[in-house]
Amino acid sequence: MTELKWRVVAASAQGTSHLQNDLPCQDVYGMRVLATGELLVAVADGAGSAAQGGMGAQLAVDHALSAVSEQLDKYRPTSPKAWRLLMTHAYAGARDALALHARQAGLDIRDYATTLLVAVLHPEGLACGLIGDAAAVVRSAEGVFYSPCPPQRGEYANATNFLVQSQALAVLDIQLRTDAVQQAAFFTDGLAPLAMNLAYNRPHPPFFEPLFAFLESTSDVESGAAALTNFLTSDRVNARTDDDKTLVLVQRL
Repeated sequence: MTELKWRVVAASAQGTSHLQNDLPCQDVYGMRVLATGELLVAVADGAGSAAQGGMGAQLAVDHALSAVSEQLDKYRPTSPKAWRLLMTHAYAGARDALALHARQAGLDIRDYATTLLVAVLHPEGLACGLIGDAAAVVRSAEGVFYSPCPPQRGEYANATNFLVQSQALAVLDIQLRTDAVQQAAFFTDGLAPLAMNLAYNRPHPPFFEPLFAFLESTSDVESGAAALTNFLTSDRVNARTDDDKTLVLVQRL
């Protein structure tokens, strides 16, 4: 398999409403680069109404990344069906991990409510899974922005889906792309008012264009993450959203 190299700059920031209410940031992200070159990304947003939402997000991200990594160590999906089975397995396992943790703590699984987005960037394209209102946005080689996994909308206004739902796998959105990814962004719903055209649930290119230009010019990941944190906590961003915010920017080198 062709070895791939990636530049990844990522950050999370506490929302102003969480600061005002003395609540921690309940967003979590994680990445792994496999020896064979694939990049795994996961982002999760613990529900603010859930007592252990932040813990649920951390458990979901950790388990999903481990599950996908372990599966890819065993075999390489060669068909859409195989990719869908791999992603479904990861989500089912992540939900089982939340259920087990809840039982051991004497709590209800709903106390660990969280969204979860998982993406695998590989030589042949992208596999993306989503439960909830996080999102993935990709910029094609032609400069076109599209969202393989746009935010899910729940049954009611301002509601979404969570991994802890009894029918979570029924709402799992798995999307596969066969074009190689050059640039991508993965983010939680705190950035949706800026990053998405909410009326059509499509990407808002003016938000991403300077971010991808910044990513192209960044060679030091640590300083890039600091700059991204400053952006996420800026007055410009906080004027549009008071929620926790996570943004993972990816570029293929």
